[in-house]
Amino acid sequence: MNKKHSLSIRKVLLISSLLILLQACNFPLSQNSSFDDKVATQAAFAFTQTAQQNQYLATSVTATPAPIIPTLTPTSELDNPKALLGNAAWQDSLASGNSFGLGTEEEQISGTNATIWIENGSINMLRPTTSGGYIWYSAYPNISDFYLEAKFETESCNGVDEYGLFFRKPEYADKAGYYFVVTGEGKFNLMRWTASGSTLLGDWTASEDLAKGPNAVNTLGVWAEGNTYKLYINDAFAAKFEDNAGLVSGYFGLFSNSKQTAGMFIKMDEIAYWNLP
Repeated sequence: MNKKHSLSIRKVLLISSLLILLQACNFPLSQNSSFDDKVATQAAFAFTQTAQQNQYLATSVTATPAPIIPTLTPTSELDNPKALLGNAAWQDSLASGNSFGLGTEEEQISGTNATIWIENGSINMLRPTTSGGYIWYSAYPNISDFYLEAKFETESCNGVDEYGLFFRKPEYADKAGYYFVVTGEGKFNLMRWTASGSTLLGDWTASEDLAKGPNAVNTLGVWAEGNTYKLYINDAFAAKFEDNAGLVSGYFGLFSNSKQTAGMFIKMDEIAYWNLP
């Protein structure tokens, strides 16, 4: 793998309240000059290991004014929803990084040693060490109800390493949103972040449809309609969730969390979304 080592400087946006509560940092990236005026600044966000541990160890927090009660519905659904939806409303083959504000130069994400860049029609995200928690990157469209799909390749990913799609993120630089998480060992889950903290909406579930370990290729899909979320793995229905957290629209993109592998390296080769009928 050829690596480029010219790094571009990014302004670090410090939000003191998050530093106190989450011990995490906000890392905005510069806006690409070719974007439309209404396209906001791109951002990546890294959770510290303390915040990461909260995902699994923290006691549940009651939201106000009423508790958020997620439910997982193990019901059968049709596979390959694209067959019902026709042409995509938006798609990116990632021949360039315009939709994500990226170029072909390897960029170090400010405050971390993680890097990201465009090469050979894919977004490349490299995590040199097993630290830093979740790091994400957003595309510019802000969407509400949709079917979203992206293709991932894992050049180096094992065991409990995590990657996948996030969606309905209200702000580029905020942790809030939903995360369709898959692991190197072939498990998946749906995680929700709000101001009240993180919640796994189901149990970690092994899927025969997930390719495992390094050199795996997986297409992940999310059907988001109101409070209903359906997950798809390689065009096969995986799970259905109902959740009333009030996250109704937002940005989307890719994320990774190198929990096990120093040098975790993933690629996202294509991404698209369809409007729902």
